[in-house]
Amino acid sequence: MIVDVDVFKMMISRSGRNSCTTRLLVIGWFCCCCLFTHAVAQTTAARDATSAASSDVGDVTAAEPEYDADRPEDGSSFIDQYEQGVQAYLSNDWEDCVYFLERALEGYRTYYESVANCRMECEYAARDVKHRGDFLHGSNIDNLQHYELILRRTLCLSKCARKYAIYRYLPFSEDFDGHYMDIFQELKIYPYLYACYVKSNRVTLAASAAYTFLVKHPEDTAMKRNFEEAIDMPGIDRDEIRDLEEKKFVELLIGGIVDEQESNWERAIERLEGSIKQYIFDENQCRAFCEGEFDHGFLPDFITAIGNHFTNALYCKRNCTSNMGMVRGKYYENLFPRHYQHLQKAYYHVKQYEESYRAGMSYLLFHDDDLEMPEALKTIESEAKGSVTAVFFKPRREAVEYNDRMQYEEKLAHFAKHEFDLLEDDGTGSDDSDFGRLDDEVIEDELLLPDGQQEQEDHEESEEEK
Repeated sequence: MIVDVDVFKMMISRSGRNSCTTRLLVIGWFCCCCLFTHAVAQTTAARDATSAASSDVGDVTAAEPEYDADRPEDGSSFIDQYEQGVQAYLSNDWEDCVYFLERALEGYRTYYESVANCRMECEYAARDVKHRGDFLHGSNIDNLQHYELILRRTLCLSKCARKYAIYRYLPFSEDFDGHYMDIFQELKIYPYLYACYVKSNRVTLAASAAYTFLVKHPEDTAMKRNFEEAIDMPGIDRDEIRDLEEKKFVELLIGGIVDEQESNWERAIERLEGSIKQYIFDENQCRAFCEGEFDHGFLPDFITAIGNHFTNALYCKRNCTSNMGMVRGKYYENLFPRHYQHLQKAYYHVKQYEESYRAGMSYLLFHDDDLEMPEALKTIESEAKGSVTAVFFKPRREAVEYNDRMQYEEKLAHFAKHEFDLLEDDGTGSDDSDFGRLDDEVIEDELLLPDGQQEQEDHEESEEEK
């Protein structure tokens, strides 16, 4: 069993996440190549989520975007709204602080979803061209078909960005160093929201803001203290405290597990199957968002630039897999295959033996040393008797694709780190060329104090200088 229902009812576990490698390796060893395809269910969901342009990329035009209604009337981006919210916090204007910070979060979510969905949509469109063989030329001379697909995706992305007005939400000139993106991705906006919710007597939302930050930063002692104080405040509704950034799959997964514990097998199957599709979609949104701009810090040649950017995206995507395991304050390693562990049991109890067996085979892809699952499959073979066919022994398609991608990416990451560490150790990377260069720059995270003490001091120093 991967979760204890009582753990989910209680708010914060003191278990921390496994730390993930943040070092970026700059490489020049191979040309850009397409990764394994997204699962079919996810790509379909991605196209549905973006409501439009998957059927015919050529139909995406520069017409006025559908999302103009979401655009603030003053034309400000979510970065501007964040800054206005912080200024309101420093001025003790709690209502404006809440208003602007909530709008900033809404704007960022719209930007995140639009960017990620466009990238998934255009990746799907390029794969569709490859599947049909609709290239400009019949033979793949010098691997030019690969670059044709890149050009097609580039064109698709440009049209999609115009359609959803993506670049109106974030003027990139405001964030060349990634400062603001880090604030939103690391949820550093929530300490401000917590304080402003408390001051404006929104105690349940204050507890939720603290809880949301702790899910991402479970070892933050100051916010733990704030959360413990919040849940004892008068008027608190503990049943309404929730992670405001929770992935959509989580509720389905927990609901399926609860149904399983209560022997509601049909509903457990429905929710767990829904959770698999949503999990893949949620993770692939995160992975697609990793394919953004990257500052090389130097002027690499063509192949080195490709390898450098690819490796940066690769490490980011592997972090997505790790981040998906953080559920309501507790980290679960390899969360995705656990779906099949529960599905195997649920399908067995409704006597859908083929589905149960294939779920078990899918689980064993990720845990081939498991001792209990083979015994469960033997039980199915015994009960199903003559109805067992070759299909029983085929793991599910999305599980095979997920596992293959995970294994290949792990090998690539290990190769890059091992080989270029050796290159540095040999001293061959110590010349002035760009080949084999390692980027050892460490970006220090800005410390945000929940009570705004540091920001107030900075503000006062600025006033004194004036």
